Amino acid sequence: MPDVKNINDLRQSLPFSSAPYPAVRLLVVVIFGIVSGTSIPMPLEGWMLGSALSFSLLLGTLLFENIKSKGPYPGFLSALSYSLFVLFCFAAYSSSRLNYLPSNGLLPFSGKTVLLYGCVDGRPDLSLKGGSWFMDVEEVFDNGRQVKLHDRAKVILRSTALRGFELHYGDMVRVKGKLDLIPEAANRGEYNPREAGRRKQVAVQLFCAGPWLVQHEGESKLNAFDHYIVLPVYNYMIKSIEKHFPDGEERKLAAGVLFGEKENMSDEVFESFKLTGTAHILAVSGLNVGLLALAIHICLQRLKVTMTGRLVALVLFIVMLLVYSAVTGNSSSVRRAATMSLLLVGGETFGRKTYPLNSLAFADFLILLIDPLDLFNPGFLMTNAAVLAILLIYPRLVSRQRKGSGFLKSSGYILLSSFMVTLSAIIGVSPIIAFYFGTFSLISFLANIPVVLFSNLLMYDLVPMLLLDLVSVYAASFFAASSFFFAGLTLKSAFFFSTLPFASINIRPDAIQVYCYYVLVGSVLFFSYRKAWGKLAVSTLLGVNILFWYSFILSSHPAAPGILTVNLGKNLAALISSGSETVLIDAGRASRDRKRIEGQLDEYGITAPKAVIQFYSPDSLIATLPAFHHMQHDSTKLSLSSMVIVRPEDKVLKLWSRKRTLLMVSGTGRLKETELYKADIAFLWIYRFGEKQQLQIQSWLNYAHPKRCILIPGSFLSRTDLTTMQHFVTLHPGIEIRNKTRQVVVE
Repeated sequence: MPDVKNINDLRQSLPFSSAPYPAVRLLVVVIFGIVSGTSIPMPLEGWMLGSALSFSLLLGTLLFENIKSKGPYPGFLSALSYSLFVLFCFAAYSSSRLNYLPSNGLLPFSGKTVLLYGCVDGRPDLSLKGGSWFMDVEEVFDNGRQVKLHDRAKVILRSTALRGFELHYGDMVRVKGKLDLIPEAANRGEYNPREAGRRKQVAVQLFCAGPWLVQHEGESKLNAFDHYIVLPVYNYMIKSIEKHFPDGEERKLAAGVLFGEKENMSDEVFESFKLTGTAHILAVSGLNVGLLALAIHICLQRLKVTMTGRLVALVLFIVMLLVYSAVTGNSSSVRRAATMSLLLVGGETFGRKTYPLNSLAFADFLILLIDPLDLFNPGFLMTNAAVLAILLIYPRLVSRQRKGSGFLKSSGYILLSSFMVTLSAIIGVSPIIAFYFGTFSLISFLANIPVVLFSNLLMYDLVPMLLLDLVSVYAASFFAASSFFFAGLTLKSAFFFSTLPFASINIRPDAIQVYCYYVLVGSVLFFSYRKAWGKLAVSTLLGVNILFWYSFILSSHPAAPGILTVNLGKNLAALISSGSETVLIDAGRASRDRKRIEGQLDEYGITAPKAVIQFYSPDSLIATLPAFHHMQHDSTKLSLSSMVIVRPEDKVLKLWSRKRTLLMVSGTGRLKETELYKADIAFLWIYRFGEKQQLQIQSWLNYAHPKRCILIPGSFLSRTDLTTMQHFVTLHPGIEIRNKTRQVVVE
């Protein structure tokens, strides 16, 4: 026996074994299968053939081992064939869900105004600004023709007249609107709706003008559990919050913490949570489920005296968690946390030892079994990274508290533990946040302490409020007042930290950098558990050097373009760079568009604008942008060291730089055949495209001969004029129509 002084030293001296973690081993194979199926360009038939061959090999090896050697464990070949079978099965499963759509689907109806009939799938996202939901479509009506099919569509409802409009999961509805393909990302590096739709097996979306075009028809397809338990519980909880909370951000925060409903929150409040890295409290996740599980566990503690009582407590625990998971929408993070809680409580009930890491892996396996493409969901990755970091890093940062500690030491230990849990989660989840969203909060480890504390207290007050509201509104009002107080503290804490300078920075690592980071963290953890301090120091230095040299030498840094457009919905911004200076023309209509422009500056490696020029954006927005010069609506000229900008008349801009000239004109009536209206690159806004406008453009083109001309259709341009414009463009090389999902890039 090793020479050790205590049990901890003995534990450290034992070699690591993967025997207690079968779910971890299985999950690794599943992940390799999903990644292979989505990244390797192999037809589905190839993956199916691999599954069949590996299954045949598995049966053969099991039969051989059963005849020749009847050992307690499977042999190497049977374990290998089993792993290959699982890998090929998940590769085929993920490939089919990502790359294949129904043959009789909705794609042929794209571009048409149709009437869809089907079932609402999932909880609709409804707010005062509009709503959206997914729909399992069974019928489509097009020009008096009824077609039976089976496909999925996303419905987008753009209307502010939603008061009194109700829509629930399982409702059978008819919806009329324009059907189109789900668009791609508006700008490089931004959220890609089409990729997200592919992961949900949705290729088209229907734009509905208002709730008057949505009609309930037919009986709901909710099952008995959802219809008689989940929906009444959800409606009761919503009405209880509306009854005890006055209308305002506190009520919206309570709904966000309890249900994950953040659609009604104002942009300013949501942005403050994002900047401080505390937006996770607005999504129902493991934290919410863990708090609820702890509360249920404490309330049912008296039942756990006998085996029968423990079984009854387990059944009640399962039912309550299932109801809450269904009420909150059954997101992957909720399913993972609920499954982990059930495994831990179930193991305790039957006296079986459970390993949190193995429980986490098993919960992930069940989620990926339902939908393998959840592996690429940022929420799935972030919750797993946070939980893994807490399980593995937190024990290395804080040792167990000794018994008999005084009040001050216990309070200090609780505060230190809260800080270290937050720090561990940030270490685990920050690279994924930076990879997907391009930001990193510098103060999140500080902001999370008060925000998470107050939101937890808010959650603990909301639960008794909802329970007491069943029997006594007066008694529930005390907990409602306390909930309102903690909701206010949560909001004030988020606002305070979001106003600090450098609350967050823009940074977007690539996949290789994220992989190197996690390999470095894993190696540091492994050697620290083994107490191999020399190897830990070597691995840390090696990992830091690899990240450093890759970031500054191997990672590509393309040259910044001379002209770049930034799509901002209906609006457009343009960045013009001379190499030494950058000018920004327009900045959208809302303050949130500024973040998108800053993201494109980082994405393309363009320096910060030295001047901001007004074209369509209001002067009040232009004045708030950080720059040395602001050319507002009444300014007619701006001279820089490498560029000159003039405004000959309203809605006309001309720019000279060292390499090219640029012209922006709103309306064909402002085009003139003078030297000032000649340019290499021209942007022309079109509001009508009749014969008169075509002649004006044709005459100007014959005079100016621009190398590239971009026509930007106005918001109210008719479909007939747009079709005519498309035909006009085909007859004139060098002219193109602006695409809301494609940027104009001029080197």
